[in-house]
Amino acid sequence: MEYRRLGRTGLEVSLVSLGTGGPSRFGQDRGTTPGEARRLVRRALDHGVNFFDTAQGYGDSEALLGQALDGVPRDDYVIATKYTYREDETVISPAEVAPAIDRALSQLRVDVIDVMQIHGLLDGHYDEVVARHLPILMDAQAAGKIRFIGVTERFTHDAAHDMLRRAIADDYFDTLMVGYNLLHQGAERHVLPAAQAADIGVIIMIAVRRALSSPDRLREVIADLVERGQLPADAVPADDPLGWLVRGDVTSVVDAAYRFAREHDAVDTVLTGTSRPKHLDANVDALLRGSLPAADQQRLRNIFGHLEEALGN
Repeated sequence: MEYRRLGRTGLEVSLVSLGTGGPSRFGQDRGTTPGEARRLVRRALDHGVNFFDTAQGYGDSEALLGQALDGVPRDDYVIATKYTYREDETVISPAEVAPAIDRALSQLRVDVIDVMQIHGLLDGHYDEVVARHLPILMDAQAAGKIRFIGVTERFTHDAAHDMLRRAIADDYFDTLMVGYNLLHQGAERHVLPAAQAADIGVIIMIAVRRALSSPDRLREVIADLVERGQLPADAVPADDPLGWLVRGDVTSVVDAAYRFAREHDAVDTVLTGTSRPKHLDANVDALLRGSLPAADQQRLRNIFGHLEEALGN
């Protein structure tokens, strides 16, 4: 496993991290059992994965992860979780933040949360949350309940990363989670260099989702971009838009996508959100196999680098 420093937190985290959200939510979409979750987490640990990300908005993921890690020496892993909006998309009140932290500690079966993140913060709610929630998070930090404070974006609502750009400029947060993939490269302009300069830890999400793992969905996305004039008709082949990436030691489009996501110097860890050990093995292998050919990286940037759309989901 390759390890990178998570910004100014000083935490040494695995390049590959296991997330418990995404479409499967740790396998809850197919009725995962605590035993299955435990086997997946132990498989990740065997690979050297030491960074695990979850959230209170991911169904029972916090509890499943807490059970799966029970008995593992606490120094062997880093836990990041998130407190979230209400179901009606309103911001929780300041009075609800401290109980959310306590609930996470209980569900995860730990005495301290390494990174407590504000989940999917919308730009329009940024000022309110910073003014009313940040002092409570800092109190929890002083009390030893959390070590570091992070923020994650709402990828589908904020293609230009407006919230994260403000968060970096204000320098309140130790980590950030940003949507970044070979179809959606805007973070290279708006987030990654500034986060690196501020020594903010960078967690990559949506490196691979349905648009990159499903050939049918990828063709639909490319056809739509061409129809709307966002890509030239001859930018990529219509039938197999990214098949040209699969050569040499690049085994699939998914393989290429993970390898693209790891490349920027600002990236500290890349989330993979699978519930299946076989997929985990393949994703770890892809991320650790190294860079894409430089010419392919440049071609991807030439084709998709100008886009300001939340692509990849």
